[in-house]
Amino acid sequence: MLAAARRLASQPDSELLDRALTALVEQLEAQRELSALADQPYEDDPDLVWQAPPGPDLPYDGAVPADVMKLAHRRRRQTG
Repeated sequence: MLAAARRLASQPDSELLDRALTALVEQLEAQRELSALADQPYEDDPDLVWQAPPGPDLPYDGAVPADVMKLAHRRRRQTG
């Protein structure tokens, strides 16, 4: 595998090994996270699974109010 990586990447062995170890660590961390999620799913944690209390319906008819458009225009000029 190292010989193939040398041919393909044209980098020093130290860089190839660093990249390989980084990829391995990322893969192992992802596997651990998936395993932890399988062992302790969000749905089983009462602190993570909660229903948001119902609130009032927000009035929205599809048109952006003029005052909101003016405010957005002013902020764009300030940051622009």
